[in-house]
Amino acid sequence: MVILLVVGVLVAIFMKDKPKEDNSAPVSTQKKAKRGQSWAGIEFSAAAKKTYFYAALVCIFITGLLLQGITGISKALMKDTGLDAGYIATVLSMHSIALTVFKFAVGFVYDKKGLRVTSNMCFITAIIVMIMLANVTNSPTGRVLAMIYGIFSSLALPLETIMLPIYAADLFGEKSYAKILGIITSVNTAGYAVGAPLVNLCYDLLGNYNVAIYIGCGLMAVATIVMQFVISTAHKQRKKVEKEIVA
Repeated sequence: MVILLVVGVLVAIFMKDKPKEDNSAPVSTQKKAKRGQSWAGIEFSAAAKKTYFYAALVCIFITGLLLQGITGISKALMKDTGLDAGYIATVLSMHSIALTVFKFAVGFVYDKKGLRVTSNMCFITAIIVMIMLANVTNSPTGRVLAMIYGIFSSLALPLETIMLPIYAADLFGEKSYAKILGIITSVNTAGYAVGAPLVNLCYDLLGNYNVAIYIGCGLMAVATIVMQFVISTAHKQRKKVEKEIVA
C-alpha cells in the first residue's frame, strides 16, 4: 500500500495531459516526423468495420488465455512430476532473468524485422515450449525440458505485454491508437481471467494438465495462422491509406 501511494504521488506530479495543438501555427510546423514503423492510421469507426480487427482481438484473447493459464500451472505441473523444489525454483529464477532479456530482444527484432517475424517468433516459441512442458518428467531429459521451458517461455510472454501496443500501432496506426490499445488490453486481460480457471478445470476433470496443454497448442497454432491474415490485410490497408495521403 505504501509503495502504491508513493508511485501514485510520483505519477500525479510528473504525468501531464498532452497540451492542445496550436492550430494557428503554420501547417509545416504541426507535422510530426515519422518515427520507426509508425503511420497515420485509420479512424476507430473504420477499424470497427474491418474483419481483421475482430480476428486480431480473438488471437489476442487466445494468447492471453493460454499464456497466463499455462504459465500459472507450470510450477504445479513440475511438482506433480516429482521434480525437486530447489530445481523448480532455479527454473523459475532463470525464467525471470530470461523474461527481462527477451522483452528487450523482441523490441529490437520488431525494429529490424517487422511485425510478422516478431509475432511468429513469439507464437511458434509458445507452441514449442508448451509441448516441452507437457513432456516434463522426473528424469535427466525431463529436467532439461523443464529448464528449456523456463527460459524460452519468456520469449512467448511478450505476446501479452509489449506486443499489445505494437499490434495497436502497427496494425491500426496512430489516429485511434489509444482507443484501440485500450480495447486490445481489455481483451487480453479477459483472457487472463478465463485462462487459469479453465486450465484448472481440465485438471479437475481429467486428473492432469497435459490435455489442456495440447488443446492449447492447437489453439495457439490456429491463432498463429489467423494472425498472418490479420497482418497481411492490415498492411494492405496501410499501403492504401499512405497512397491516398501522398496523392
